[in-house]
Amino acid sequence: MKKLVLLSAYLLLFTLASKADTLDSLKQQLQLTTDDVAKAGIYTQIANCYLLKNSANNYIKRISQENAINYTMLAMKTYYKYSDTTGMVYSYTNLSKAYRAQKKYTQAKWFILQANTLSRRQKSAPAIVSSLVDLAAIKIDIKDYKLAQRDLKEAHRIALKNKLASQDSAVKNTFSRLYTFIQVAPAENVFQGLDESIKKEDLIIAEQQKKLAALAALKAAKKQQPSKKKLLTVANAVQKKKSVEHLRLTAPTLLWETPSSKTNTDSLKTVTL
Repeated sequence: MKKLVLLSAYLLLFTLASKADTLDSLKQQLQLTTDDVAKAGIYTQIANCYLLKNSANNYIKRISQENAINYTMLAMKTYYKYSDTTGMVYSYTNLSKAYRAQKKYTQAKWFILQANTLSRRQKSAPAIVSSLVDLAAIKIDIKDYKLAQRDLKEAHRIALKNKLASQDSAVKNTFSRLYTFIQVAPAENVFQGLDESIKKEDLIIAEQQKKLAALAALKAAKKQQPSKKKLLTVANAVQKKKSVEHLRLTAPTLLWETPSSKTNTDSLKTVTL
């Protein structure tokens, strides 16, 4: 038993020492690096090391969390400068984790929402699922159980659709934590009937989308087809135009009266006199 305890202690000390070595190594690399993008990557790695640091000492824990925030902020400046959306998502997620560890849930929630928004713009299913799981975890912390359930349900749907098995297991783990706080119907339980419930919802949504598409097509067709009144107006205008052109092109008929022989004789006589 004593040997087992000693072995565990040695393993713990080795882990802590390796983390310290990693931090020292990364900080040395940072001193030698001049490229902005490479520096941002090192800042992010250092922030990760501080986030993973566990200590029973509250002061050391708080300092580690503050260091994680500071190094992440340094990385974010470069990611923002070069429009690196993936780096921004990663940084927002790290900031959310650090603030959640400090129990500053408002800040943690805001940063993970930014990560979720950017992930949706990228249309990155893994990043969307990850951010939804983190968001749900924060909502469980602040007892917004129904909202957490909604986020997890969406994450589970996306994970199933995109065959993200490893991430779906993380979703289910967070669901398990949620179930310790609330009771849910079997149809809403991820381990019982949620998959079937999601399939039914997806079918309903698909039908609604079809109906909306059909209505939109019908409206577009109506806009393209001229109304009967408009057609009659156009037809009358064309007919009127044709009538006017016909009058212009037809020569007027002049009626000439041929003088009679009597009239001619009288006129000649008058001339002779």
